[in-house]
Amino acid sequence: MTTSELASALDGLAHAAAANATAAAAAPLSGSSAALHDWTTWSWTQRIVFAAVVLLGYDVLHRVVPLLFSFRPNLPVKGKHLDVLDAKDWAFIAFNRLTGVTFVYNCLQYMSLSSSVPWALSELSVMNTVVALPALFVFYDFFYCLWHRLLHVRGLYGLVHKHHHRQVVPTRGTLDAMNVHPVEFVVGEYLHLAAMMVVPAHALTCGIFIILLGVLTTLNHTRLDVKVPLGIFAVAWHDLHHRIPQSNYGQYTMFWDHLWGSYRADPDAKAA
Repeated sequence: MTTSELASALDGLAHAAAANATAAAAAPLSGSSAALHDWTTWSWTQRIVFAAVVLLGYDVLHRVVPLLFSFRPNLPVKGKHLDVLDAKDWAFIAFNRLTGVTFVYNCLQYMSLSSSVPWALSELSVMNTVVALPALFVFYDFFYCLWHRLLHVRGLYGLVHKHHHRQVVPTRGTLDAMNVHPVEFVVGEYLHLAAMMVVPAHALTCGIFIILLGVLTTLNHTRLDVKVPLGIFAVAWHDLHHRIPQSNYGQYTMFWDHLWGSYRADPDAKAA
């Protein structure tokens, strides 16, 4: 077999595999086969394993992310730390972790059914990767800033968002990030899915987006002074919001805060 014939055969196998994967995701298969977009076709073992992987992911974020960035200095402590989490805190955290399982499933469901989310590696492009990834964060924060501002409206603040702001000095990473009212958490999570529906992106890009949202949200609730150059991301922005609530409404970027006049720089943030 010549090199060209081998390459042609491998290319044919790749296309066949992609076609089979697409078909499996698009419609339930007969017998015991499971469709990615339809949990009712999954066995109980598959359901339990899927939920366990998502829940384990939260623990990995909680333990590994601070360790990976432990070389960074800590932001100064200003304000009173919430030292003890009460029963309500733990109940909210537990509920939010469980809803995270549903969120990840719904993301996979959308990715498997949407014609704007290609899966084949041959369909990778600059537009659905390099351009799409930052666009996902920008569009997410557009939705989130509006939602976050609404949560700070007098009357609504005490009912929902005040619970999260009991922690003025976040330190616990994922735990402090998830210690929010369930209404706030569910809406905030599904705004990520809304961003995916707006921005056409490859499945690989969507997967990276989902992983990064966990990493960055965890970092936002540590004392680690982590930042990405060129004003792309900084933990100090969200940390300042916990001290001065009427500022820095964005979760990942300050693009909309700059545009809408709610950005505030932290004078104590250390240089990179």
